[in-house]
Amino acid sequence: MRLIIACLFVVTTQCCFSQQLGHMSTWSSHQYAINPAHTGIKKCIEAQSTVRGQWINFPGAPYTGWVTVSSPLRAKRKKFLSARHGLGGMAYADKIGPYQSFTFLMSYAGHFNFSQTTRLSLGLAAGMNQLSFDKELAKPLDADPAINGSATQLFPDARFGAWFNGTNYYFGMALYNLIPQKWTQIGRDGSSVIHGMFNAGTRLSFQNDVSLLPALYVGFAPHSPIDLQLQAVVDYRGRASFGLGFRNTDALIAMVGYRFEERWKIMYSYDFILSSLRPNTFHTHELTIGFSPCRRVGNENTGSGSSCPLFE
Repeated sequence: MRLIIACLFVVTTQCCFSQQLGHMSTWSSHQYAINPAHTGIKKCIEAQSTVRGQWINFPGAPYTGWVTVSSPLRAKRKKFLSARHGLGGMAYADKIGPYQSFTFLMSYAGHFNFSQTTRLSLGLAAGMNQLSFDKELAKPLDADPAINGSATQLFPDARFGAWFNGTNYYFGMALYNLIPQKWTQIGRDGSSVIHGMFNAGTRLSFQNDVSLLPALYVGFAPHSPIDLQLQAVVDYRGRASFGLGFRNTDALIAMVGYRFEERWKIMYSYDFILSSLRPNTFHTHELTIGFSPCRRVGNENTGSGSSCPLFE
């Protein structure tokens, strides 16, 4: 499952592996948070924030937040199909049990059109990650020699992402923790490992103002279970949306979203826990809020022809 690295020190002195990055259920609405190739991919600035409370009411449950700002760079394009560029920044905070991390990244991406409707984007993000461990919150039953004590460490961090899209489909991939680090001040055996992600989606439009947006997400890390997420979102005129999702590790997901005043969007998701943690939690809640001054210029009656569509 996600980020149960506390077991590395608190439960056992043996080496174990697990995913070290937080889950996001509304990733299809906040692509830049998971893929630096989305830096400046739209025609104007975009700011988004996602907050997530996982396994509410469970002791030491994870709380995660993302804040991102992304903007295209102004450039004189000699040709319509010449490359575009973007800059962005992200702040990411995660807390689980005795661990707390804060990451700040700056990113750059280049966007290369093969035609008016197909595009390849490549992005790189770099910055710093601060990891803290509070021994008082670990509360081991017995003294654990694998724990050095409460400490805070600062590490360099880097990510790479790629993205390819057409008018009604996309494929994306990203690699995280490209600079693996040893947590020597915190514990004897702790370290970060490289993670990866692949996602894809398409848009199926109907004549009754409705589009169906099925999508796939696959997350992977060494010696950890594959994180597989499937979702299908129904979009009405680019204004309102609702959908269902499934995460193979522990949850059924319900999502609802709304765009108002053209510039603002909001998406809420509720994860119904399927694992053995269910009787002890109030499940998982996630909220995403986004702002972008991009204007929809297409035919709203059909939900098509937007200047900032889902895949752009």
